[in-house]
Amino acid sequence: MRRSRSRRALRVTALSSATLVMLGLGAAYTAGYSGVGEIPEPDFSDGGAVSSAAAADQYVTGTSTGFVKDPDAKYTRQSVTTTARGLNYVSYSRTYKNLPVFVGGDVVVVTDGKGTVKSGTTSGDVEVATTPKVTAAKAEKVSLLIHPGDVAGEPKLGVIASDGRDRLVWEVVIESEPGAEASRAHAYVDARTGKYAGSWDEITGGTGQGHYGGQVTIGTTAGSGGFEMRDPSRGGMRTLNDRTGQILTDADDKWGNGTGSDLTTGGVDTQYAGGVMWDMLKAKFNRNGIDGKGGTASMFVGLTDVNAFYSCAGTGDANRDQTKYGRTSDGARQVNSVDVVAHELGHGVFCHTPGGSRGTTNETGGLNEATGDIFGTLAEHFAANPNDPADFLVGEEVNLSGRGPIRNMHTPSAVGDPNCFSSAIPTTEVHSAAGPLNHWFYLASEGSAPAGKPASATCNGTKVTGIGLWPAGEIFYHALLRKTSGWTYTKARKATLEAARELHPGSCTEFNVIKAAWDAVSVPSSGDPTCTVTAPQPTPTITTPAPPTSPTPSAPAGSPSPTAPSTTTAPTTPVASVDIDAAALRSDLGEFARIAQANNGNRAHGTTGYKASLDHLKQRLDAAGYTTRVQQFTHAGRTGYNLIADLPGRGDPNRVVMLGAHLDSVNQGPGMNDNATGSAGILEVALAYAASGAQGDKGIRFGWWGAEEAGLIGSKAYVASLSSAERAKVTAYLNFDMIGSPNPGYFLYGDDTRGTAIAAALKAGFAAEGIQPESTDLNGRSDHASFMAAGIPTGGTATLSLAPSMSQAQAAKWDGEAGKPFDPCYHKACDGAANVDHDALDTHADVAAHAAWALTGVKAPAGPASTRVENGADFAIKDRSAIESPITVQRSGQAPAALKVEATIRHGFRGDLEIHLIAPDGTAYQLKKSSRFDSADDVKLSQTVDVSAEQASGTWKLRVRDLYTGDTGTLDTWALTF
Repeated sequence: MRRSRSRRALRVTALSSATLVMLGLGAAYTAGYSGVGEIPEPDFSDGGAVSSAAAADQYVTGTSTGFVKDPDAKYTRQSVTTTARGLNYVSYSRTYKNLPVFVGGDVVVVTDGKGTVKSGTTSGDVEVATTPKVTAAKAEKVSLLIHPGDVAGEPKLGVIASDGRDRLVWEVVIESEPGAEASRAHAYVDARTGKYAGSWDEITGGTGQGHYGGQVTIGTTAGSGGFEMRDPSRGGMRTLNDRTGQILTDADDKWGNGTGSDLTTGGVDTQYAGGVMWDMLKAKFNRNGIDGKGGTASMFVGLTDVNAFYSCAGTGDANRDQTKYGRTSDGARQVNSVDVVAHELGHGVFCHTPGGSRGTTNETGGLNEATGDIFGTLAEHFAANPNDPADFLVGEEVNLSGRGPIRNMHTPSAVGDPNCFSSAIPTTEVHSAAGPLNHWFYLASEGSAPAGKPASATCNGTKVTGIGLWPAGEIFYHALLRKTSGWTYTKARKATLEAARELHPGSCTEFNVIKAAWDAVSVPSSGDPTCTVTAPQPTPTITTPAPPTSPTPSAPAGSPSPTAPSTTTAPTTPVASVDIDAAALRSDLGEFARIAQANNGNRAHGTTGYKASLDHLKQRLDAAGYTTRVQQFTHAGRTGYNLIADLPGRGDPNRVVMLGAHLDSVNQGPGMNDNATGSAGILEVALAYAASGAQGDKGIRFGWWGAEEAGLIGSKAYVASLSSAERAKVTAYLNFDMIGSPNPGYFLYGDDTRGTAIAAALKAGFAAEGIQPESTDLNGRSDHASFMAAGIPTGGTATLSLAPSMSQAQAAKWDGEAGKPFDPCYHKACDGAANVDHDALDTHADVAAHAAWALTGVKAPAGPASTRVENGADFAIKDRSAIESPITVQRSGQAPAALKVEATIRHGFRGDLEIHLIAPDGTAYQLKKSSRFDSADDVKLSQTVDVSAEQASGTWKLRVRDLYTGDTGTLDTWALTF
């Protein structure tokens, strides 16, 4: 700051002469206002940690970012993990009404190295009473019945937020008694009912083979009178004697005699394998130690148990963890081979990635065990030790209990573990629950029939071509970095697909293999991302509006800071046609086909295939904000289900427009056209309606019906359950049954005289698509008949009529095939994925959306609502440096012609600064030039920029460059108003 004052002093002195002003100013500029060298670029040498943290904070806490926040929650940043691939992972814990959320409350935000948000998990709302009815003492008693031992500390009150089953719970920590199998269980007891609610264990038990690596080099340290088995180059990694608690020592640094039962030899194998794991994490994943911060667990050999385990203290510091290695059942060998040691340390990686090891069922524990197996396999391949050839078996040489390998990744069932995922996994013993993930990793790496390696049978009969061990390992590691507590197989599936897409943005090959491998082990999807490859864009040019050469203050000095984020509503006009995503429809049909294939080839009433279809829809709708309920009924001795979904807060609930489709297939086949098409079509309409923020005069409701093929049983049950008052609230029912026939027509239902307004809305939707539909009478052969019989106005669309084939006139009008049936596979086994015309499905879904918007009375703003978004993170501005502060925006359409940009910067000489707004595509808009004449302190910038050529959504950045030496500053805050 002293030199800043001297600049102004030179200028005052020079005012006595115009010539002296110029000479004096020039002298001051040359002597102390130096800008020699290249224009500075932002410094991301920290891997983007600072930018990532700021971007993620703004994404999680800001408005209009796309992150769904719980209004009763507070989010606290826990860690920032940077990777060599330019992707960074920022994790957050959550409290609910000041109570900790033990499981299900954490969030991970993924950014690139420059602070652009790529993706993020959403935590959803928690709704639970926070006053316990059960005492802590009662919770202890319940926990001790399940986990014998001693209670450690006092029970803590908190929340489990898991798959819509939010619970207030007591957390009771119980340590095992001396002599018992090691355990430090976190047990949860429902604080309202007193029922046991699940647990997880800090100590992760895992078994493996102990064998020797032969002549190897290990890290040791010279100490007084000899050497210690401590490796200073690998975070102080050390191996100790479990019987004495002392670090292993040797007089001449020549360790062990090669005998399997020799304790020191076991120490050599352990220290060597730990070093392999450390080096592999660094070389392949750029991870610094087990915790990513240079820490690793203390390793103990000589455990008397026929076992090995990892104890994670859960502190974020792996140096406080322990892992112990025992012996084989015959006592001939110790359990410390490369794959076993790396397996145990893999538990440490699982514990020290977001979400930790926390969960309430064995499903999370199974994923933890398989993670250990995956890291054990990776380390074994990385070591390339000829004494232990790499494979996909776990503990293959030790014969721990006389039964050979403990786990088999290419065929888990060979050792008694499941090859395929099922609903039994959450209650399966954790080592067996690892089977499907181990199987997935083999398929993703090697494929189902790799040359020269074991074949691996898939659960769905498909063939999978692997992408290779290390690409699969990298994708899985990056999935761990976006893990959240209570991890499940479906969440792991989604995380690996997101990782594949973001690690390989120019290719869908890896994404497709990862997805095929999950399908091949029967893990269902839940909100899977999609993969598309876009052509490279030209390098953005820098455009410069005509701002003043120095910033214009938005208000006099001392004015209040900008107001909190706010939204105002623009005038409304009628909505234009709605475009449903065709790729999403394809993905939905693919999921229904997968479900049918995994469940005896159909999705009929009373079958597991039908229930799996309903569960899939419910998960998607719940995640989108719908209030869903499942209605049960009985037909032909089997339980049937309807799914009803209402979108709260969107229109008058006493006047409702309803869209429906039957979800069941016939027993003969998977029912892709009849009626996965209708089910998928209204699902995407529902998701689009929720995401758009659409709100009309009337409410909106969706229904999926069971047992339609048995005689409209489900829809009849629903209508019969409505009181006369509830029936009166349904102002229109729109039905969609078979809307993707392979020889498609474009038909409107014409059998309800009350449905003229519905038919008009659907006809207008077809007109928007450039298609002339025809009316057809279905003679009550679909679910609309149940509503029509109750006096509710009905309508709908279909790609077929009751006619046996398409006429010449229809074929000419719709570009079809005259004389052929609309659907040759109607009610047949061939009604599979190939029996759908996707263009017709997309058209009918667009028409359904158009009618839904029109009939509910949705009106859209002439322009999107005005929204202010802000990033208040401080960025230090050093001499001759540059910083970028990000703001993530989720907003449809183009950016405005007058985007308001505000910024507050503290600086000793603002003339040093050059400021640009960077659009999501990289285009730079200059807001302020540097100027030697601009000698004041600080910047209070407020101006508008024409960015109408840009898309509004994405990550915008404020780039501030300090072009000269002598003064530093801080970007306090900046904001955009759309």
